Amino acid sequence: MSMVASQNALSTSAEVVLAANQHRVFAEIKNTDASISVYIGPDSGVTSSNGHLLKAGEAFSFENMPDAVYMIAASGTPTVTIIEWSR
Repeated sequence: MSMVASQNALSTSAEVVLAANQHRVFAEIKNTDASISVYIGPDSGVTSSNGHLLKAGEAFSFENMPDAVYMIAASGTPTVTIIEWSR
C-alpha cells in the first residue's frame, strides 16, 4: 500500500484535486482555510450551486472511489490538504 499527501490552493475555477485512480483505497480532503468554504464535485462543472459544501476546517473522506475529484473555492484561494492510500 502506498500513501500520497499533497496541498492545493484552490481558486474560483474548478480544478482536479485528485486524479482518477483505480487502486485508491481511501482518501481524505480537508479544507484548511479559516473562513472560506469550498465545494467538491465529480467533474469540472462543479460550482457553489451544485457541489458538496466543505466549510472552513471540515474534512471529507471516502473509500474505494476511483473517480477523479474536482473542487472550487467560494472565493479567494483557500488551501485544501489531500491524503490518499492506494494498493
